[in-house]
Amino acid sequence: MRYSNPHTHTTFCDGRDSVEHIARRAKEMGFVSLGISSHGPQTNNTFGFQDEKSYAEEVRRVASLMAPDMKVWLGVEQDYYGFCNIDYDYRVGGVHYIEGTDGAVYSVDHTEELFSAMLENGFHGSPTAMAKSYYGRVLDMCRKNRPNIVAHFDLICKYNEGNAFFDERDPAYLAIALDALEALSHEDILLEINTGAIARGRRTRPYPDMPLLRRWHELGGRVIFGSDCHDAEKLLCGWETAMEMLKSAGFRTAWRLGERSELFIEEAIEE
Repeated sequence: MRYSNPHTHTTFCDGRDSVEHIARRAKEMGFVSLGISSHGPQTNNTFGFQDEKSYAEEVRRVASLMAPDMKVWLGVEQDYYGFCNIDYDYRVGGVHYIEGTDGAVYSVDHTEELFSAMLENGFHGSPTAMAKSYYGRVLDMCRKNRPNIVAHFDLICKYNEGNAFFDERDPAYLAIALDALEALSHEDILLEINTGAIARGRRTRPYPDMPLLRRWHELGGRVIFGSDCHDAEKLLCGWETAMEMLKSAGFRTAWRLGERSELFIEEAIEE
């Protein structure tokens, strides 16, 4: 499968590198296409970029520089609380905030300490209550924002390596996640196999967990690799692990960004 990545962050949000630098590095690595998807504007904070016009102009400028050797697409990562006032080539949908039973809004992936506080204060220490809120919000986000790609489906597991906070194979937790996945299978959407937490040293395997990935295959779902890159040197972080997981789950093809006019291309995963 040829190198491509739709989930790329830049200095327009919390990424380390400029659009041009990361695009040039992708070209050097042999990418055929790259999607820039910085965090967009949100109603609940100023975490993402605010000037959509300037963002789009810069991505389009870099796209012209890279053509015709590598296609650069204009994307955005749109949170549940996010909004878009311009047209993007595609949108990556993510959920980074949920409401606790106490009415407070919590970040699910900012720090381990905040995650622990969310579980204890927002959900009275109940992983199932937290899972219901999170996966319900993922479905709401997909139905409300209609993204092309759903990112890091089980992001609430970011700080749960080794089941530090809850058992990811517990039937009660799995039932909630699997129900959400089945509901998602009725949407026209790509499920991202996301290696971002590997790059950050938080996980040893991509999102989503293997039982979820296998079920997505059984449901006839489509997958796309996304490194959730915040550092140009880690554009391909976890690529081999992701491809092996996909094959183990039963997938023989995956989707990527096209290198010409077609937005998404289905391509065989190498044996």
